[in-house]
Amino acid sequence: MPKLPDPLKMLTKLDNAIDAGSRIIDSFSNGIDRIDNALGKIDSTPSAISIDETPSPVARGTACLSCSRDHLSTTSSALSEGVRFARDSGIKHPEVIKRLRIAVDELNIMERIDLAPSEIASLKGEKKALADWVLSQSRNLRHDITSIKTPDDMEAAAANAAATTEEFMSRFYDIPEEECSTCGEVSEKIKDFIEKRNRQSKAEGGL
Repeated sequence: MPKLPDPLKMLTKLDNAIDAGSRIIDSFSNGIDRIDNALGKIDSTPSAISIDETPSPVARGTACLSCSRDHLSTTSSALSEGVRFARDSGIKHPEVIKRLRIAVDELNIMERIDLAPSEIASLKGEKKALADWVLSQSRNLRHDITSIKTPDDMEAAAANAAATTEEFMSRFYDIPEEECSTCGEVSEKIKDFIEKRNRQSKAEGGL
């Protein structure tokens, strides 16, 4: 009778082969996962902004008042929303606290960044006068907010913020165009663009 292989040794070799195959499969699978992740990152990477989509820089001294308008509007809205919760649930309601924090944050940003001394120094004429005015109003508003103890206090602060915002916007839009050194240039470019487009439309209509 021929000598047969030891069954235990055959099983051991088979187990080793299976383990080796499993490691190869795992390695291959991990490689596929790494490639998939890399491709996912490439797909999710924002494309480069074209020249046409790049926002044009705002001239120094013209941005701070526009941003101040937005900060005042957000402050006024936050306080008005907070009044609703304060009437129903009191001044310590989480939604009230949240809106008080938003209002104070907006005013702090406006005072320390948009109305910083270096920004106001770059303004002239009515723009500078408006910046000085709104800076003073912002400090008063911030004091009113930090002194709120009752829903009535919050309602008074909200009314003051709304009135300040409306007056600021009225004065801001009443500033003559000459106060802005870049407005005339922008207006001319818009006018030239419209005229060019009209001429092109007429030319195409005559074909």
